[in-house]
Amino acid sequence: MLFACGVLAAGAAATEPPPVGWRPGSEDGQPPASLTLTLRAQQDVKGWLSASRPILTIRCSRGQPAVYMETGVPLEVTQVDQQIVRLRLDGSDFRSEIWHEVSNWTISSRHPARLIGEMMRSRRLIVEFTPFASPPAQAEFAVNGLAAYWRPLTASCAAQWPADGARQEDGK
Repeated sequence: MLFACGVLAAGAAATEPPPVGWRPGSEDGQPPASLTLTLRAQQDVKGWLSASRPILTIRCSRGQPAVYMETGVPLEVTQVDQQIVRLRLDGSDFRSEIWHEVSNWTISSRHPARLIGEMMRSRRLIVEFTPFASPPAQAEFAVNGLAAYWRPLTASCAAQWPADGARQEDGK
């Protein structure tokens, strides 16, 4: 299985897409079997007795998209496998979503294809979550430049999300 990995740099200029590395899945130009893009938050978040910089990961493997965030701090104890987060893209209002709790430090979107499509049309994503025994924390990510990778993401995720601003739902 071939693997492609990229890093979206938080400090990249708005006019220039962040650097990413990926290679075709084969010499005949087939898409990679998997593709991973990671992005560090622009600042640390504070939790109980610690602070850390969250990491947002977009992964496509075997045609399935995934979006998850490693918070770097323990999460508030909630119902099994559920964390309530609030998302804000650019200047929109915050919206609440229930994400999977992968571990006590990692959460993942239940609607990754929709979220990836929205991020491709945005410049900024804020994910608000609640660390253990702490007030809500906000992780801000500069997602501008992600649209430059819609072709490899579309090929690896077996999904269609337009980069021209048209909306598309992920069939929840």
